[in-house]
Amino acid sequence: MQKGMYTYAWDLQEEGVKKVVGRLRNAGLNTVTLATSYHAGKFLRPHAPRHKVYFPEDGTVYFQPDPSRYRRVKPRVSRIVDDFDALRELEKHAPDMDCTSWTVGLHNTTLGNEYPDLVAQNVFSDLLFNSLCPSQPDVRQYLVSLCTDLGDNYRISELAIETPGWQAFRHGHHHEFELVELSNKVETMLGICFCASCRSGAKCHGIDIESLARNTRRELELFFEDGTEPSIDVKNDPDWHAFHIWRAKVVANLVSEVREALNPNVTLAIIPTVQSPNSLCWSEGSDLSLLASAADRLEIPVYQTGLSSMTEDVKQVRTVAGIDARIGYILRPSYPNINSFSELRDAVNMITNAGAETISFYNYGHIRLQSLDWIEGVFT
Repeated sequence: MQKGMYTYAWDLQEEGVKKVVGRLRNAGLNTVTLATSYHAGKFLRPHAPRHKVYFPEDGTVYFQPDPSRYRRVKPRVSRIVDDFDALRELEKHAPDMDCTSWTVGLHNTTLGNEYPDLVAQNVFSDLLFNSLCPSQPDVRQYLVSLCTDLGDNYRISELAIETPGWQAFRHGHHHEFELVELSNKVETMLGICFCASCRSGAKCHGIDIESLARNTRRELELFFEDGTEPSIDVKNDPDWHAFHIWRAKVVANLVSEVREALNPNVTLAIIPTVQSPNSLCWSEGSDLSLLASAADRLEIPVYQTGLSSMTEDVKQVRTVAGIDARIGYILRPSYPNINSFSELRDAVNMITNAGAETISFYNYGHIRLQSLDWIEGVFT
């Protein structure tokens, strides 16, 4: 079984590839899942030798891209790559380990600011710079090129795309802030894209998108005025439901385009959501059944607290994805989700019994080294 650890290039650079990989081997792991395209953050690193707090560059890639593959939208390369190409270092120092290219797709504020006409727009035509819109042809071409570039030019066994679709309204953006309490309905409405490309695509599929936009804008204006909760069921209302079906097909078709173009020797996995539980993924345009068919497998975050909540989420994913879906799972062997060896053992047993094809852990730089001891105890 593939047993992996999510990692960052800056952790490998600072601690040394040989040292990190040695720790992973000792824990019984056989795969390094490396962030090759990533966003901004502010990360606490308990065992880092120098920088306990780290601010990664926003919206950059951590490999040397081939410029000839890209058209209008081109990746921005991290400064780290000037001195340290993590994928090449893994090829050199860890040839026995499999490598998964963990690729954040359309969540990219840097590219969103550079190409504002390609980002999602809410119903008020506000530009959501952190979310490239997957209905835009230039965005689709960018993601396909990014993935095939990695698959053709580096020794990777798998490519895992995170954020293949739209972003939810809340995603921990820098100083994200409001003094109005937002209900789930309002959050969903504010995050749904009504850009020209989405409107055009929806119209072509028989959706009265202009009426949907007018009603949505009116409901939100009433909410902003006095807190009146929207009356629309944003998931099951017939017009909304049709819109979500179209959005899910847009994302799944994009994933199919990547799979078709990707090196056939590289497995394609999809991380369908950045929300928890996974049942919220529909607001990002993720349909688990469609994505399971479009890619080789799903990579499902199990980021709940408590075994019963984790178990319920895993059961729900299987029900929606389908009995034939190939599914791997990600666990956090650390606060706040899993806080002891026994809790980790129980979680691993649960997902194994649920048919896990792969097991991964998040994230080397964020966890205490004690968590590696727990993992070793589970697998030995």
